[in-house]
Amino acid sequence: MAEADIGGARYEIGAVISRAFETIGSNFLLFCGLALVLAGTPQFVLGYWQASNFTLQGASASSSMFSSGSYWGMLGLTWLVSIVTGAILQAGLTRATVMHLSGETPQFGQLLAVGISMILPMIAIGLLAGVGVIIGFMLLIVPGVILWLVWAVVTPAYVQEKIGILDAFSRSAALTSGARWRIFLTMLIVLVLLCVLSIPVSFLTAAMEAIGNAFLTALVGAATSALASMVMVAVQASIYVELRQLKEGIAPSDLEAIFA
Repeated sequence: MAEADIGGARYEIGAVISRAFETIGSNFLLFCGLALVLAGTPQFVLGYWQASNFTLQGASASSSMFSSGSYWGMLGLTWLVSIVTGAILQAGLTRATVMHLSGETPQFGQLLAVGISMILPMIAIGLLAGVGVIIGFMLLIVPGVILWLVWAVVTPAYVQEKIGILDAFSRSAALTSGARWRIFLTMLIVLVLLCVLSIPVSFLTAAMEAIGNAFLTALVGAATSALASMVMVAVQASIYVELRQLKEGIAPSDLEAIFA
């Protein structure tokens, strides 16, 4: 993963992160709406059910949670629903980020339609990437990290360029070549920021559990999950835009013309 300037220019970590958060800030209600509906809802349902049946029912109920068939059944159902809604969210927010950076105004219905139209390919990409990275982590972690970086922009490449699933993986590998250490640092900074933000959230969740409020406990957890999903998708799309500009000289304002 040797680093080098790309075409005389350098991948700017600060620019990538600030671009992602500027996009979220400029479309806050849109991004939050999509994230809460698509990422937050499944987590809220699971969190509320878990809090009502186990977490807030005493130590004995909490300790029996992992041996309960109903818990694993509910967890599996939520996971399946999250795969579908997560696929829609990734495609939708990726398009929203690129549209905003291209000077366009993304619309809720338009983004939802894009996400729904790409459900199956997005699920396939998520499963292939997930399995690959997991196998890599099983091989002493480092191969998993490398694959994670190689495929860092597979979703934006597929959504924006309308190419095949396997072509999107190859495209991501080509775009990230020469910039992977900086992509790693970008992701690391964002993950640290999210971890820092999660500290007060954990205290808030503990407070909600202490007063026995299952609804608020689940709501805080769902909102946190939605926030993390929203930020990560925006950052990935911002990385993609940066790499296209550095490697191919395509300004963000030109990306929409290519998509059309």
